[in-house]
Amino acid sequence: MQIDKPVIATITRTREKQNILLITTEEYNAEFLVKHKEIWSNCFSFKREQKLEPWAQVVAHGVPISPFLGFGGSKLLKEEIEIFNPIRIQGLPRWISSREKRYDL
Repeated sequence: MQIDKPVIATITRTREKQNILLITTEEYNAEFLVKHKEIWSNCFSFKREQKLEPWAQVVAHGVPISPFLGFGGSKLLKEEIEIFNPIRIQGLPRWISSREKRYDL
């Protein structure tokens, strides 16, 4: 494969998790980087590559919490949300209320 123009415009890290972000030049995109991972993967130490997708944070009020309080509750909540709604959740859901308030029902 012959590449005549620069592929990567910027390499940076995110603040919180220190993820490595590779930003391509206009001629290339994330699909190209993933498809040709063997070219750049030995330059970084990483667990997995992932294309950035648009996402949003959602706060859901009135969720019955008792079925989801025990071990594996977040995973169960994620599964139920994805089964009964046309969305895909990237991580595990988190409660915004304190543990004390959740268990003081």
